[in-house]
Amino acid sequence: MHKFLNACLVLAVLVSAFVLYSLEHSTRGLERNIARLQRDILEERESIKVLGAEWSSLSRPDRLQKLAQENLKLKTITASQFVSESELAEKVPAEPVIMLEKKGKDVIGDILKEMQ
Repeated sequence: MHKFLNACLVLAVLVSAFVLYSLEHSTRGLERNIARLQRDILEERESIKVLGAEWSSLSRPDRLQKLAQENLKLKTITASQFVSESELAEKVPAEPVIMLEKKGKDVIGDILKEMQ
């Protein structure tokens, strides 16, 4: 009877050692996964900081103004370009230049041609 009880206890110790070892192994794997995720989060935060600095550099007003002058050929607004309300009626035609009711016409294309 004692031998059977001892055998059962030895078997219980072996099973508990195996369970404890597998639990420790899975715990260490999860710890490695957590460490990897934390490292990835830090890398992403650093890249967000770099992208924020790059965005600040790219959206500087002086840089954007220079690019607009080079590529868009825009000029700055002058005081002579402003129109008073009384002069507005002279500048805007009473009837539309292009009648939008006509079928089969490229209305937007015609408006763009008239603007050129």
